[in-house]
Amino acid sequence: MTTNNKRDLKKTFLKKQLPMYIKLASSLSLVVGAMGVGSHAFAQDTADEQVEEVMVTGQRASIQSAQDIKRNSSTIVDSIVAEDIGKLPDRSVTEALQRVPGVSVGRYTNNDAEHPAAEGSGVAIRGLTQVRAELNGRDVFSAASGRGLSFEDVPAELMYAVDTYKSPSADMIEGGLGGTVNLRTRMPFDSDGQLVSVSAKANYGDQLKETNGEYSGLYSNRWETNAGEFGVLVNASTSDLSSRSDQVYSRVFLPRVINGEDVFVSKGVDWRRNDYESTREGGYLALQWAPNDSTELYFTAFQSKHDTVYDENAFFLEGANGDQALVPTADDDWVYDANGAMQSGTVTVNNPALWGLDFGTSTRWANNVSTTTDYSTGIKWSPDDQWKFSADLQYVKAEADVDDYTLGLKVIPEEAYLSGVGTETPSILIDSAYMADYANYSLGQEMTHFERNNAEAKTGKFDAEYDFDGDVIKSVKVGMRYSEKTADNIDTGYDWNTRYATWFTKLDWSGHDKTNLPRVTANEASTYLNLYSFDDFQRGDVAVPAAGYLYSSAAVKDFIATTNAINGDRATTCANYQSWICDAIYPDANRLANPGYVNTQEETTTAAYAMVNYGFDDLAMPIDGNVGVRVVQTDSVAVGSLVVNELAALGIPSTTEEFEAKTNKTHVLPSFNLRLQATDDFFIRFAASKAIWAPSFKDKQARITLANSVKEGVQTATSIDDYKFTLTQDTNPYLEPMTANQFDLSAEWYFDESGGMAHFALFKKDVKGFFRRGATPFTFDAAGTTVTGEATWLANVGSGDINGAEIGISKFFDSLPAPFDGLGVQANYTYIDSKANIPLPVQDPDLPTVGGAAPIDTDHSSYGDLPIDQLSKNAFNIIGMYEKDGFSARLAYSWRSKYLIAAGGNGFDPDFNFCQGTATNCGKARIPVYNDDYGQLDASVSYTFLDNYTITAEASNLLKEKTVGIIDQNAAGDHVAYSYAQDARFAVGIRAKF
Repeated sequence: MTTNNKRDLKKTFLKKQLPMYIKLASSLSLVVGAMGVGSHAFAQDTADEQVEEVMVTGQRASIQSAQDIKRNSSTIVDSIVAEDIGKLPDRSVTEALQRVPGVSVGRYTNNDAEHPAAEGSGVAIRGLTQVRAELNGRDVFSAASGRGLSFEDVPAELMYAVDTYKSPSADMIEGGLGGTVNLRTRMPFDSDGQLVSVSAKANYGDQLKETNGEYSGLYSNRWETNAGEFGVLVNASTSDLSSRSDQVYSRVFLPRVINGEDVFVSKGVDWRRNDYESTREGGYLALQWAPNDSTELYFTAFQSKHDTVYDENAFFLEGANGDQALVPTADDDWVYDANGAMQSGTVTVNNPALWGLDFGTSTRWANNVSTTTDYSTGIKWSPDDQWKFSADLQYVKAEADVDDYTLGLKVIPEEAYLSGVGTETPSILIDSAYMADYANYSLGQEMTHFERNNAEAKTGKFDAEYDFDGDVIKSVKVGMRYSEKTADNIDTGYDWNTRYATWFTKLDWSGHDKTNLPRVTANEASTYLNLYSFDDFQRGDVAVPAAGYLYSSAAVKDFIATTNAINGDRATTCANYQSWICDAIYPDANRLANPGYVNTQEETTTAAYAMVNYGFDDLAMPIDGNVGVRVVQTDSVAVGSLVVNELAALGIPSTTEEFEAKTNKTHVLPSFNLRLQATDDFFIRFAASKAIWAPSFKDKQARITLANSVKEGVQTATSIDDYKFTLTQDTNPYLEPMTANQFDLSAEWYFDESGGMAHFALFKKDVKGFFRRGATPFTFDAAGTTVTGEATWLANVGSGDINGAEIGISKFFDSLPAPFDGLGVQANYTYIDSKANIPLPVQDPDLPTVGGAAPIDTDHSSYGDLPIDQLSKNAFNIIGMYEKDGFSARLAYSWRSKYLIAAGGNGFDPDFNFCQGTATNCGKARIPVYNDDYGQLDASVSYTFLDNYTITAEASNLLKEKTVGIIDQNAAGDHVAYSYAQDARFAVGIRAKF
């Protein structure tokens, strides 16, 4: 290539951008392949004859564009390119990413097994969920975390491409142990001229039986003027999604002695229906100006808003410790499995006349609104053949608000029949007439949770590259990046309070008698309650009570007015109660004004890098790549509170003091990428690097709480020995980033010019400094007495090893006879072996707690090394495609094997029901919970007519697959923890492009 040719390519590149060249290259390669000649012959023939251009669109063009990005990249990357304007191959960014080799998605909100997600949620790359999110190569985040962005919050219709980087280079922003996902939007110069696109779609869920709309539109144009070339692009989208999930839980099995035999009995069973109403809105503006061939200026504005309403109705049977423990009736019809775990039978309690079964109903209403807005501007300047400069300024503002309310009822039957406990279909039978009488119910639990998160970031960066055009050193690139990020967070936690329960039924604490519980009145029932029945629960697979009373969604949504009305006047209603009971009955619904929940974060990051692009072109097998180092310094300040809860009986007042924590950390992050071109179509790559993952702002909040409560079984607390003390630091402002040394070796074979490609990769990651919560004992002086308690903490604990392999292939069968020549296939498989090295728990009978971060079973037995959470050993995707004469079809099946969700996560950390040695407070068990194998079949078909119009039909979860969790217990054996039956979704739509 001559010097002049180099100059022309560089300057045009500034204006056209890489995606334009990818599209043209894909079309040209098909022309060459169709003629059956080499590129040299093609170049000679074009002077003598006119060649008809073959334009490739749809799935084939998308795949070829993605392959060209992978082939030409100096790092290991896999891409998803939109098939058409506003059309990623799946409904959401998250669901599209699950098709990428080495990428898997979860099915839970915030990886909480108690809360399934309406869509795929939580992306893991090569087994790690610590995935960095970028928008057009810039930092983007949500207010709650201050780090990543939930990809399901971003409208897929705004995306041009999604790039998944599995190995970094020094010029990439630091962060991301699994990898980096870059969301790319369109720019005006990507198109030749004016472009207009609109789309509309209707979505339907088979369980909820509700239809929602989805709309998007794009306008783009460019003009040549005396002042240079201008371009403008406007893109907007809005979509609604309604979804239903039916959930059933079997709780952890506790060791019991029944009729003199050691057995295991579940702590309880839950049945829930969750309805989701979600609105996702997005807007995007891009302006480009090229005053001359060497300069380009740009401005972009991007906003994404996700508004979700979560409406839950639940029935649950609790069989806790002591007097509430489940036992057989006199008929003693219990059936056990081979491990002695109770599966079915009629259950009661030891004294049903006084206690009764603890059966509850609850209604939960939550509204989550997350908004991220990004403004960016910059300049690219290439004054000559050697120098390239770029500068970029960015401002991000993010907000995330949560309002979460729960109101519940208690009903106390003497017995019930359970079946299928620990399976996918646990069922219950209770006297239907008893359940349908509101007078048998008492007003039960109340809960509030609020979040108000605001964050912003101001960032500037500068890059310079000099092209040596040398035999070995091709270019040197250096740059700096400076960012100031601030966040104001209010997180009130989950304030659960019990209004009435069997364990404090008599106002004078003289004993327990369920007949003393205040009952629901006729006025309360008619004003606030509904007689509710589960409609076709899990498509009829599971039996639940025919009907039961619970709060209406409207009453829960209007939480403060409802609780003010039902709780009455505190001065008179609480007269006979102890003070802490009054506090429970009257929850602080206005906790947002409490300074103890306020936390601020300030973080300044300065990064500099140097990178050399090298190449050995004269070798028989040419080698190129890059080597560099990135140095990052981070200074952070967290300001929060040290809270001591009141204990009036001992003279300990309630206090809140400001707590400030400062940290400073420098990381040196080397990276090396090599590509060997064995032939024109066969590449071997090697990459080695060090990466970091910073804790979220939520995890780094400065908050410590010293709390107290009356010990179980104490009727009236009179001395310090009657109290239990806890020191809670669920966050840690001194938490350090996780680190990983990572290595990749891969081979890529582009075996034909029509989208045929195969690859194989090996990878290894050594991870240190996981974020883990554990418990340890502590002592302190109170009222002149030294007391012991339990401290929970979040810290950098343990390490992990990940070794894995990927293999994938894509092929279009053009040589088949018509009409089968439109067939194609994509398939990939990922294998990952992992081990987490977490400290074992401390078990000392002389200490009042069980410490450590490793899991521990309900019988106090420990576990060996567990796999790293969120990581499946096996995963595969297989996609069948057809494209011909305007008709396009796609059938995609995605599967992943069992993976660990968490050990001792929400709902799976029961109190021990017996103690070792002389200990009086045995803390909590931490049970590993796994997601069982999961596979999902999705399909889509489309037809394009009159060149510019496309009608589409889509379906997801066609097999109506359930999400199933597994409780991993030692002596009790493995059982089904839960089963979620979610909607199969169907959609029809139309797109038009002009």
